[in-house]
Amino acid sequence: MNILKNVIHKSTRLEKTRKVACITYTNIGVETILNRLKTTINQVEVSTIHSFLYKHIVKPYAVFLVDDYGLNVKAIDGHDDIILSNYSFLNEWKDRTQQQRIKEDKLIVEAFNSTKWKFDDLGALVVKPDYPRKIGKYSIKNDSYYEYKKMAWERGIIHHDDVLFFSYQLIEKHPFILKVLQSKFPYFFVDEFQDTNPIQVKIMELVGEKETIVGIIGDKAQSIYSFQGADPSQFHSFNLNNMVDYVMEDNRRSTNQIIDILNTVRVDIKQNKHRNINGEKPIIIVGERLNALRLAKEKSNNESVNSLSRINIISNAMKKEVKGELFNNKLIEALLTEDNPSSSNKYRSKVIIACTKATELARQNEFKSAIKELERIFKDKNDKDKGRKEALRHLCVLLSQYGDFKEKSLLDFHFFVRSKIKPDISNLARGAAKTFY
Repeated sequence: MNILKNVIHKSTRLEKTRKVACITYTNIGVETILNRLKTTINQVEVSTIHSFLYKHIVKPYAVFLVDDYGLNVKAIDGHDDIILSNYSFLNEWKDRTQQQRIKEDKLIVEAFNSTKWKFDDLGALVVKPDYPRKIGKYSIKNDSYYEYKKMAWERGIIHHDDVLFFSYQLIEKHPFILKVLQSKFPYFFVDEFQDTNPIQVKIMELVGEKETIVGIIGDKAQSIYSFQGADPSQFHSFNLNNMVDYVMEDNRRSTNQIIDILNTVRVDIKQNKHRNINGEKPIIIVGERLNALRLAKEKSNNESVNSLSRINIISNAMKKEVKGELFNNKLIEALLTEDNPSSSNKYRSKVIIACTKATELARQNEFKSAIKELERIFKDKNDKDKGRKEALRHLCVLLSQYGDFKEKSLLDFHFFVRSKIKPDISNLARGAAKTFY
């Protein structure tokens, strides 16, 4: 943060219109930095990497992607991770890739959901899962994952991973885009760099070749996103001309007792006791999470206890003190499979998922994301403001009546949505979908 403020106040390279790009990994990180910057916010653009690249590369230059990738530019409305999975779509994909013999649609969707863009041995980007996917006695063809992407692009659907792919392709094929980016942002700072994947790293290297000063900060031991393609080894292999390395050896936050433990756990670095302040002896609890939580509360004399979880389903289980193994952390995917849209219920599951996500996002004060979720089902091609207004109005309904459905089944929630939000979704009369709900 001090580096940012120092650049803003002392640099002669910003002038009146140029900005500092500040990239962090999560939306929470974005909000934290914005709150700390306060008065200097107009000179800094704080964003996640996907939002930044979409705003400055993909969205303004999407027209260049039409001929090469068949992207439906008119239908694009942001980027998300919704996997297309309805029956007609999967059937078309099977026809295009000549894989009608594969019958288990749920496993196909799981395979789609696990794909990532990666550099092959020749430096080209290919899309595929981490390991070959086999369904029964048949293996999904490697090149058929790209066909899935093309079919999504034809419908104007861009996944988060596609933002990286398109950004890299646009910069490589149209070098002037890189020059525009470098002209806008003479400084490019990236936080939590250990969680950056190879495509992001390559883009950062290209940005830093000329004009733009790139600064990265991170710690390979704090990498938590390897499951999304992050490679912490790249933190130390990242290299630019005239690059200067700084190592922060002083621990300015922790007490001496905590630093002693950290130095015992981590032998690759030595943390100095900058403040040299003594505190209570730390307690490390190892074991089943619910028992650990209860013991932590007991040891804390009923003071507030906070827990940090990688996925929301575990976080919610901890809040309610329910054993996490009772929860299915892939319920959204299961809903899409069990309530597979057909001609009779074209977007029932889509509406239910949008309302569920919007409600929970709003309850976490992420209102912008909540409205965006509902905009998917109230979108008006001719009037975007109308869609937003409808989304906001129905979000108010969901929040104001949250107490009416929060403890009930998804079947009850479906009835609520059908009666108060979207009366045109189909009813659940019988069958596997109703049982699931």
